[in-house]
Formats: sequence, structure tokens, C-alpha cells
Amino acid sequence: MQKFKIIIPSLFSMLALLSAYYAVLASVNHEFINACYGIIAAMIFDSLDGRSARLLNCCTPFGASLDSLVDMMAYGVAPSLMMFNWNLHNLGKFGYLVCFIMCACAGLRLARFNIMLDVQDKRFFKGLSSTMAGGFVVSFLLACNQFKWHGEIIVIISAIITLASALLMVSNFKFYSFKYLPGNPKISGTILTIIIIGLLCLIPIYKGLVIFGFLGVYVIINLILQPIYNKI
Repeated sequence: MQKFKIIIPSLFSMLALLSAYYAVLASVNHEFINACYGIIAAMIFDSLDGRSARLLNCCTPFGASLDSLVDMMAYGVAPSLMMFNWNLHNLGKFGYLVCFIMCACAGLRLARFNIMLDVQDKRFFKGLSSTMAGGFVVSFLLACNQFKWHGEIIVIISAIITLASALLMVSNFKFYSFKYLPGNPKISGTILTIIIIGLLCLIPIYKGLVIFGFLGVYVIINLILQPIYNKI
């Protein structure tokens, strides 16, 4: 029974890896909306592996290492290749460099997270999490394809968003982790649930723009609150 419990979190990790791998293949075939859905599926499975491990009380070093490798693929390799295949290839070597920086920064971010796991303040991430960074890039790609936004300006914005997301991952800025909600946990949890439900209701209308807008607001608010975070 114990061996079966250990397998379950790893199974979710492998499903997340499969989803990210599908996203890369879909982007190669220029099926960018499907590729974005692949990363969204990877995010769902990625959230389930850790939760299931804690629920079943079977957290292991192997599981943690596997999770980091999957994160590298899902939020580093896959988004950078998707952006390159979509429109950053139009920038030539510069586009190639921007996408590589995204991939490299995801690896550096995850490596730093792993070695600081026992000493880091659980309330904050040091640097934008790879999940948020990858999600920010992919949600922009999804919105652009859903609303048919193309052109030279979109290519430039794509490069800026990709590069900014990459550099924020390896920055020393603090980003709230949502692991500890301020105030009364029940009230804070209820408010957060209402916000999430509200966002889900807007997705059929505004599609990927909802996710991109939410993550954009999250990044901006956390950057503004840096002076307060540094005093905590």
C-alpha cells in the first residue's frame, strides 16, 4: 500500500511532463492554442503532485527532484520554444537569445529554490516563481492567438514579456506565495475562492486575457510592495 502511495504523486508529475511535451509538439505544428492548453494541463497536474504527496504523507527527495525537472520542462523549455515557434523567430538571433534566456533563467530559478528550500521565508518566493513566469508568457500567447493579435508590435511585446518574465525569475524581488493568507484564514480563504470563481466566470468571455491580466496584476502589485516586504 505504501509503495502505491508513493507512485501517485510521481504519476501526476509524469502527466504534467507529458502535457508539456505535447505543448512543444503542438507549437512545432503551429497549433498554438492547443499548445497553451497543454501547459495549462501541466499546471493542473503539477499542483496535484505536491498536494497528493502531502495528503498521502509520502513526500520524498525523489519526488521533489522529479517535480523540479518537470517544472523546468513545463515552465522553461516549453514556453520558450512555443514563443520562438510562434513569432520570436522573426527576430532572428535576438529572438533565439531571448528564448534561451527564458529557458536558462527557469533552470537557475529552480536550482536556487531547491538549495534555499529549508531557509526561505515560506510566505514569499525569492524571484518570480517559474510557474507564474511560464504562465504569464503562455497566457499572453494564448490571448494573442484567440483574439488574432499579430504584427510587428506584438512581436516586440512578446520579446519584452518573455525577457521580463525570465529576469524576474532570477531577481531578488519578493513575491507573495499565498501559502500563508493574512488575517483570519477562513475569511481570507473565502475571499480568495470568490476571486478565483469570478475569474473562471470571465474566461469564456475574455479567454486567455483573464489569466494574463491576473498574473500581470500579481506581478505589478508585488513589485510595488517591495519596500513593505523588505521590512517584514
